[in-house]
Amino acid sequence: MGRASWPLKAALGLVGAVAAVVVLRELRAIFIPFCFAAFLYFLFAGAVRRLQAWRVPKPLALAGVLAVIFFGLSLCGTLLFAGAASFVERFPAYSAKALALAEGALARVRLPFIDLRQYIAHIDWESLLDPGRLTALVTGSIGSFAGFVGNLLLVLLLLMFLLAERTPMAERVARALPPARADELRAVLGEVDTRVRHYLLIKTLMSTATAALAALILLAGGADFVVFTALLVFFLNYIPTFGSLLSTLFPALAAFLKFGFTTRFVLLTLGLMAMQFLMGNVLEPQVMGRSLNLSPIVILLALIFWGWLWGAAGMFLAVPVTSSARIVFDSVPALRPLAAAMGSE
Repeated sequence: MGRASWPLKAALGLVGAVAAVVVLRELRAIFIPFCFAAFLYFLFAGAVRRLQAWRVPKPLALAGVLAVIFFGLSLCGTLLFAGAASFVERFPAYSAKALALAEGALARVRLPFIDLRQYIAHIDWESLLDPGRLTALVTGSIGSFAGFVGNLLLVLLLLMFLLAERTPMAERVARALPPARADELRAVLGEVDTRVRHYLLIKTLMSTATAALAALILLAGGADFVVFTALLVFFLNYIPTFGSLLSTLFPALAAFLKFGFTTRFVLLTLGLMAMQFLMGNVLEPQVMGRSLNLSPIVILLALIFWGWLWGAAGMFLAVPVTSSARIVFDSVPALRPLAAAMGSE
């Protein structure tokens, strides 16, 4: 009877997983702000508790923490949108130079079996490097500043309710369970809290250091959009692998458009690539340790899945959400093999 029920359990599990994916995708406007609020809660709940330990009234501690978060994120958003607007404004001046550089670089390429000149002759460079199309792509990718502020206020509203709870929801649920189950729930949530908080704290510090080093390299090389690029590096560094690639691509493109294929452009690009490699592949793993316990292939698949599900926001949230899911799976006997497959040890 037990063996006969396995196909039914597998079918029900598959149906439940598909239903969960559909719900997460259709209600992403609710789940994405809530996830960001939850992870900000992991970062700042300790600060609120410490302020209360210093005899600061809880309403005042909440107001101070929320004000700091709002000021910091709104400042970053203002600088990002201002940098994007500056890029959009200045790109038409770059387009003619970009056209000449692209045609000249491809014309000098010599391949033994392919004559590139016959292909270059059929490329519509004016359409490919049309300033209107590229600037529309940039503005469409980052959205509007009003939309950013609206989402930020929603996240802070959810965060305020999470921080203001007298007794956390998880503790209230634990009190309603038998003692053994309650202890198990507290242990699982405690591990999630510890791992996610450690990951977010270390990742924030490493992203700040990486952005500062990128700004120094760009300043030394005389590049444009230094502040905008540094902020891109900071935020994109939360996306493993792809984030560092994207954050290097933009300053390299901007340097190429300004300096052409020169020694300065090569040194700037190599300096950024070397810095990203050292920070992301040498220093960060040493500092991060094994806090996530996720296989590299699982991280890659998580980036693809959550990116498909929630877009760019999903890629930011992919690693901590997947790590939390692995901890939960490890607490369920039937799902422990899946948790073991997701782990790196």
